[in-house]
Amino acid sequence: MGEVYRARDTKLNRDVAIKVLPEMFAADADRLARFTREAQTLAALNHPNIAAIYGIETPSTGSGQGRALVMELVEGEDLSAHIARGPMPLAEALPIARQIADALEAAHEAGIIHRDLKPANIKVRPDGTVKVLDFGLAKLVTAGSEDPASMGSAGLANSPTLTARATQMGMIIGTAAYMSPEQARGRAVDRRADIWAFGVVLFEMLTGRRAFAGDDISITLAAVLKDSVPMGELPVGVPAPVRRLLRRCLEKDPKQRLSAIGDARLELNEAEHAGSEDPASIGNPGLRGAARPSWPWLLAGTAAGVGVASLVLFQVLRPAPAPEARRLSILAPDNAPLYADSRQSAISPDGRYVAFVTGSINGQEATQLWVRALAEPTARLIQGVAGAHLPFWSPDSRRIGFFAEGKLKAVAVEGGRVDVVCDAPAGRGGTWGASNVIVFAPASAGVLMRVDVAGGEPRPATSLDAERKETGHRFPFFLPDGRHFLFAALPAPNAQFSLFVASLDDATRTAVGSAGSAAVYTEPGFLLFARKGVLVAQPFDAAGLRLSGDAVTLDDAPGDIGWQYSASPAASATANALVYLNDPFSNTRLAWVDRDGRDLGAVQAPAARYSEVRLAPDNQRAAVVRAVSGTKSAVWVIDLLRFGANRVADGPGLNYQVVWSPEGTRLAYTNDASGSEQLFARDAGGATPEVQVYASPTLFKKARSWSADGTLLFAELSPETQNDLVGVSTSGGGKRIPYLHDRFQEDLGRFSPDGRWVAYVSDETGTNDVFVRSFPTPDRKYRVTTDGGTWVTWNAAGTQLLIVGADSRQLKVADVRPGADLSIGIPKVVGALPAEAIAWDASRDLQRLLVSMPASGSAGLSLTVVTDWTAALVKR
Repeated sequence: MGEVYRARDTKLNRDVAIKVLPEMFAADADRLARFTREAQTLAALNHPNIAAIYGIETPSTGSGQGRALVMELVEGEDLSAHIARGPMPLAEALPIARQIADALEAAHEAGIIHRDLKPANIKVRPDGTVKVLDFGLAKLVTAGSEDPASMGSAGLANSPTLTARATQMGMIIGTAAYMSPEQARGRAVDRRADIWAFGVVLFEMLTGRRAFAGDDISITLAAVLKDSVPMGELPVGVPAPVRRLLRRCLEKDPKQRLSAIGDARLELNEAEHAGSEDPASIGNPGLRGAARPSWPWLLAGTAAGVGVASLVLFQVLRPAPAPEARRLSILAPDNAPLYADSRQSAISPDGRYVAFVTGSINGQEATQLWVRALAEPTARLIQGVAGAHLPFWSPDSRRIGFFAEGKLKAVAVEGGRVDVVCDAPAGRGGTWGASNVIVFAPASAGVLMRVDVAGGEPRPATSLDAERKETGHRFPFFLPDGRHFLFAALPAPNAQFSLFVASLDDATRTAVGSAGSAAVYTEPGFLLFARKGVLVAQPFDAAGLRLSGDAVTLDDAPGDIGWQYSASPAASATANALVYLNDPFSNTRLAWVDRDGRDLGAVQAPAARYSEVRLAPDNQRAAVVRAVSGTKSAVWVIDLLRFGANRVADGPGLNYQVVWSPEGTRLAYTNDASGSEQLFARDAGGATPEVQVYASPTLFKKARSWSADGTLLFAELSPETQNDLVGVSTSGGGKRIPYLHDRFQEDLGRFSPDGRWVAYVSDETGTNDVFVRSFPTPDRKYRVTTDGGTWVTWNAAGTQLLIVGADSRQLKVADVRPGADLSIGIPKVVGALPAEAIAWDASRDLQRLLVSMPASGSAGLSLTVVTDWTAALVKR
């Protein structure tokens, strides 16, 4: 609108602001006349929160050029400078908002609409007084005439903060971001346009971010017209009256919008009143008490008055109501099941967001990353991060770190560009420090690494303890000082991780204790971890690096939180909030399905939760793993013809990864009761004692396949080369047979019927794909899939491979021509697994599959968020 100068009024001996109007207005007699009338109206306003107009200076030439407004000079910063420093605390934001509302109410009562309310037009003096500037100008220059029909694109181009040059350059304009939808459409507006802008300004004060923003004017205006206000951006402590006020101010339909700004002032008064009583009551109307009278009033009056004062004083001094734990359930988005692992969710440090992963546990390529703002009813998918897992937050809650496609990556909470930080072939947890250093486990075994979030070469953050025979470190978590971090060390004797604290500054480490999971730290000074399958909190001195006091648990803590070497639930370090996976541990059902996923009939089997399914060579029996709890499972054999069932392995700990011998008379399986997973075998009827096939201190001996010559193929974790495929002779005294030992992750190996080939899954291409390799010498290799594969098996003749694709659902078949050298065709899509499939195996002809799926009526997985969670602790 013009150039503003600081000037000295020599007549009245005061500093003033002078705004000289542009020449383009000076030549327009109609504009000058209406401008004078507007200035006269504003001069009649006398309100402490409105910058006063002192007069109009008219040039002596009569040309109109050089005409200027003389206004009150307001010291201090404008509101945009305050917001640029970040979200404003409630104690600062609410008084400012109330004064803005007071100013608008005074103007509206005088028939004046601002039409250009925004942070740049609001100044805050050093004493806290708010002054709203430029009243009346926006109405003149935006309307263009008294005819509302004229308020089209030309009127928009003449917005007070938009010049012709700025329009040509496509620059972002402040006004567009604060325009009401009706104003953006060029329609007639009334005081409700100011109410909309007030809501947008208040939202920006509380979040530090614009409600509507874009790279140019058109995108900004499109957002105003179409996008919902991201109410989930609001801090968790924003009181209910303020949330209610924002929703009413930001209704796109003006008929549904708050009709009078005075009502906003009342809501703000209520919110300020609630906040002045007890900070814990912010956002919880049930915790509000009566208003607190001032001390002088309490100490004055007659005897009767003293009695009343004493009663009120008692009300003031009595203890505030104890905080109550509040819970929020987060269900999986439609057609996107939650990843069944407590490590796959994380709450932001400010307690406002939960990041979580959906997809199948059988293939990470299918996983997706979501963010749920706790103040919003639905979650939002982060685009472009397929394959994400193990999310963790930056200290300012603005970015999310995660692992995908063999890399450590980061993305803003709003989505957008995905940054690759460094390589991480098989990430096992990360933590983001205040100095923008990420400590992470790049692989299943080995040390933790540190890297600057901007990128660079990672370097070791820990070292393996040879005396303890450590094989790996994982799941780090920074303590409040941003220099020390927790981590868990492998192996885990008796299914117990060793917990340590290490430092970025030196090579020392401090032993903390042992637990059934990794640990996280959360205010007000607790470590959270799993103990005997239950979520436990124990007081922790973050300065002295030691546990103290008794371990306690949530009164509704899930009973299987420590399932198979998991991390503990994610927790907020500053907001007294935590999130955990709430698994109802519901039963599953067994059913035959064809390759199109059509149900061919249920299998009669005892009610149980079946986490693994493996068909016998005759297709008449199935070995299943029945989950008993988070730390115990058993192997059973089900007769698919007679529907009988018998227990084969039910020793302490987890019994799982079951494999049939080629003739179908014996079973091999893994047990972890000794602290490292060991391989056992016994007859399929369970009549003879189990025999240990192989034992070593290395973790993860998972049986995968059994050849006709008695070789058992299993996956073994190596500190140097990660997941390797290894053979062991079941008839030669447990002789170990090295097979695939390289820097890639190999798993899910299956012998061909003649035992000469192994089909397996490897990440050597950057994503999981299916390969076939000669056995026992792996000198001939064939790549089977080029678009991903997560599971594979052979038909009885060795002439076909059935493959589950990268999405862990799509079924493909590749033809195989046996011979001295194999000829493998291009895999063709033949169907898909049911979306709810948990575990499966294929018949020998590959025409149908036995699938474990949730039983009818199962509640399914969900996430539980607990705020003020310490109120729900129960000593055990």
